[in-house]
Amino acid sequence: MPIETPTSKSPVATQMHAGRAIAALLTLLASTSTPAVAQDQTEAESNAEARTVAVAVRDAPPFSMKNAQGEWTGICVDLLREVQAEIRAAGREVTIDYREMGLDELLDAVERGKVDMGAGAITLNYERELRMDFTHPFYSSGLGIAVGANQRDQGWLGIASAVISPTFMKVVAALLAALLISAVAVYFFERRGNPEQFGGGPARGIGSGLWWAAVTLTTVGYGDKAPKTLPGRLIGLVWMFAGLFIIASFTASVTSVLTVTQLKTGISGPGDLPSVRVATVEGSTAESYLRNRGIVPELFSGAADALGALRQERVAAVVYDEPILRYQINQADAPGLHVLPVTFEPQEYAFPIPDGSPLRERINQSLLRTTSQPGWREVLNGYLGEPPTP
Repeated sequence: MPIETPTSKSPVATQMHAGRAIAALLTLLASTSTPAVAQDQTEAESNAEARTVAVAVRDAPPFSMKNAQGEWTGICVDLLREVQAEIRAAGREVTIDYREMGLDELLDAVERGKVDMGAGAITLNYERELRMDFTHPFYSSGLGIAVGANQRDQGWLGIASAVISPTFMKVVAALLAALLISAVAVYFFERRGNPEQFGGGPARGIGSGLWWAAVTLTTVGYGDKAPKTLPGRLIGLVWMFAGLFIIASFTASVTSVLTVTQLKTGISGPGDLPSVRVATVEGSTAESYLRNRGIVPELFSGAADALGALRQERVAAVVYDEPILRYQINQADAPGLHVLPVTFEPQEYAFPIPDGSPLRERINQSLLRTTSQPGWREVLNGYLGEPPTP
């Protein structure tokens, strides 16, 4: 019976050694292929960043609007271009896909994550913050009041405007006409009977008559000139009684003109709104503000329509977002319209994004960097015009 030496192997042992060898080979292959797999995953993640960012945008000049070529432009769009440029500078390609929506549809799309972010004159408030997240604010303002030319003149300037108004000038013209008629009449009857006081040529005689008529009308009565003939004294008697009514009418007319002027120039802030007819945009924050204070505004579909009513003097003031009012007046051919140098109900404009959005930090960094640059104020003034001065 043959004896097995230590070097001899049984078929079972041979199979066990073969299994171990195959397992070792598989382990080696797995270990050598791991870097390749990791590299593929890194490339996939990098390619994932080279994607299209879906932005829901609404037409809300000057924050977002289409130019003549149909391309989106505005304050929000300029900021998004800066964000896009910074991402590209970091070596990641990104494109922006603008999808036009109404405000309610836009907010719903952001809340549900159907888009990556929203843009277009969207303000931060408690109700919206409950539904979605927001970037850092990029612009702070508030509600503003636009008024017409007849609402701008205040103080002495308003009085001067009233004095040269057509209504006041008619009153003055009527008074001068009455003085002239009285002066000519007294000159006609006194020039021969009282040549010392009313004689001379027509210019001198009528001038003396005007002086007499004026001092008689105002009850000053210097006494240096007085009619002596019977017809002249009758004219003087009639003129004295007529003067009582003329002075009373003149005083009433002046008071009326100045009162109307005061009513027209009474809008200097939100406290004056309850006493005038106000317009705003339907569904806006401004409408809520006015109704909460018992003011029933005339509603329009947009700021341009509301300002059109102001230009036609159908309303005395338009209350809406101050930057939008400034832009609309700056763009429109309406030199008489003006935004008062006062804002109220502070508002902050930001980009809405879905909760937990990975874009939030990068957008915030870019917004802070861009809006802190000196040139950013020039960009805003280019859209909005110079801020109103007190």
